[in-house]
Amino acid sequence: MFIRKLLVISTLLATSTVALQGYAQNGNRPVRDGAGPGRGERMVERPAPQRHAPGRLIHNMDSNADRLISQEEFTTQQTNNYERQFDSRDINQDGLLSATEFGPRHPAMDPDIDIAAFRACIAENGGNPDVEEDRFAASDTNADGSVSKEEFFLHLEQRAYDQFGRIDSNDDGQLAAEELAGNMKDRNLQRRASHLCLREAGDPFL
Repeated sequence: MFIRKLLVISTLLATSTVALQGYAQNGNRPVRDGAGPGRGERMVERPAPQRHAPGRLIHNMDSNADRLISQEEFTTQQTNNYERQFDSRDINQDGLLSATEFGPRHPAMDPDIDIAAFRACIAENGGNPDVEEDRFAASDTNADGSVSKEEFFLHLEQRAYDQFGRIDSNDDGQLAAEELAGNMKDRNLQRRASHLCLREAGDPFL
């Protein structure tokens, strides 16, 4: 009887030792066969919210809650806090933005890029060449090499008007969720075309 109990205790100790070793190596509790993913794994698989999703954009811009975005609502949202944007870039606080303070120039401004070839490539790949602008040059309307706060605001406003016109596919003066979803696809296409064409325009051997 004593030997039988000793064997049972030895077996239990051995089993516990193996389980503890597995716990230490895996860093978590043993998972039964057929068990689903852990809580952390489920959280990783959950898709992140899209900042430019149509529903989110309507929620942010739709001030009168009619589930549509007017030209005024769109422009107001796009130019909102423009003074704070300007002041945060105006490092030397002289009331003007230099090319350096304005931010990164468009990659096509690289002297090694053939602008004509770049624009032609964008059109051939289903993009819109006119969207690919150098924002500093477009903002500097008097071409004095700097951008004033007024020029900064007027450029944001003009961009908003132009963008609204491109998104408003049925020209009814309102943006619906379907039009915003279509714009997201167009933005992705434009981004892919721009990356492709920048490589081609900058490398004569492609």
